[in-house]
Amino acid sequence: MTRIHFSQELESVRQDLIQMGETTVSLLGEVLHAVSGDGSASAERASELEARTDHQLRTIHDECLSLITLQAPVARDARLITGILDAIVDLELIGDYCYEIVTICGTTKHRAPSPIVHQVSEIVSGIRSALLTALGGWDQKASPDLSVAPQVVAIRGECKALYEKLSQLAAAPVDAMPYVNLLLICRHLDRIARHVACVAEQAANAAPATRN
Repeated sequence: MTRIHFSQELESVRQDLIQMGETTVSLLGEVLHAVSGDGSASAERASELEARTDHQLRTIHDECLSLITLQAPVARDARLITGILDAIVDLELIGDYCYEIVTICGTTKHRAPSPIVHQVSEIVSGIRSALLTALGGWDQKASPDLSVAPQVVAIRGECKALYEKLSQLAAAPVDAMPYVNLLLICRHLDRIARHVACVAEQAANAAPATRN
């Protein structure tokens, strides 16, 4: 494999990563519909998107291994490939959590009060925005200082505060099921936020390989 061909293949893999991220962003859109209860969410659509992330992970993983096998990459290219391999795992896990949230929402018979639903929706919107920024870090044309760390810290703080509120409501002598489901959703959102931060961090670590 010539150096030019290798560079082209590496760029193609990077674009595949961005496309996988776009699939995950679409899944977060399904989560937003499901949480807000606007009727647009589709468990079937979420399942298709989640399956797509699984396929994209396998494809990108194989592409990266092929690049490593066929041409021992120099340090900066190796750093990029390693970052991609780590990032696709985070994106696939985000997809898994998103699908679980949509499924939970679909089985919830009683909805929580609107202010709480709105708060959860705001958290989902914030995560989706952070993921878009994190994916921008993998774009050669993007600014290299696309840190989402402060945003993720704030989101996780909101998740923690909401979890504590939901725990109190679930313990009250009322129908606790809507709050129990939201407790699980809140935990999933916190985990998603952590994975988003990892995607951004991996992009920052790989930046010298993509921006000269």
